[in-house]
Amino acid sequence: MKIRIAVSNDVKSISNLVQSLSHYYLKERDGILPQWFLATLTNHAFLERIESFEYLNYVIEKNNIIIGYISIKNKSHLYHLFVVEKCQGQGVARRLWEHAMSQCKNTIYTLRSSLYAVPIYKKLGFVELGAAQEKKGIGFQEMKLTL
Repeated sequence: MKIRIAVSNDVKSISNLVQSLSHYYLKERDGILPQWFLATLTNHAFLERIESFEYLNYVIEKNNIIIGYISIKNKSHLYHLFVVEKCQGQGVARRLWEHAMSQCKNTIYTLRSSLYAVPIYKKLGFVELGAAQEKKGIGFQEMKLTL
């Protein structure tokens, strides 16, 4: 597996990866993703983040296929961390996270986890901040990691 900086040619693969897992953000499993949320998952939205100096974006590949993606905002906020379902539970997310941290070198990191991913982030050392929240059908948990 190889980790590298995400580039504009990766946008379609990244968008497809994240969209394939975005249902995990829904508070109700049979709900519909709200339009405001879908707008953050378009090719254009990913391209803007990849081209922005505010974000660090990395992909991890296996056999030249993107199997994971991470985006860090302002070197301290974990914006996205996604791994294709068939590769979950194999340490891919941890490898991406550790790589991103080595590039950011901060002592405090924050994120808004899907309710589904809270246990994964706890394994990475994050703790919950307050109660779970909801924004127009999207359930999330604010979390923080202090090194």
